[in-house]
Amino acid sequence: MIWRRLKKNTEEQDQDFSDRMKELKGSPKDMIAMIVSAFVVIVLPCLLVLLAFAFLIMLLFGAI
Repeated sequence: MIWRRLKKNTEEQDQDFSDRMKELKGSPKDMIAMIVSAFVVIVLPCLLVLLAFAFLIMLLFGAI
């Protein structure tokens, strides 16, 4: 159902998009900001979830 509504990109749109992406050059500060934000948004929550599971398992098996 939803797949029928999606429109395919034409060659011209794909070429336009790739040209615009090549033109965008970020400064080193932008790259650092993107890496730090990815760390905060993705890595830290994953670590917190893993630590919570580990703590729960340790409680269940009486290791704590």
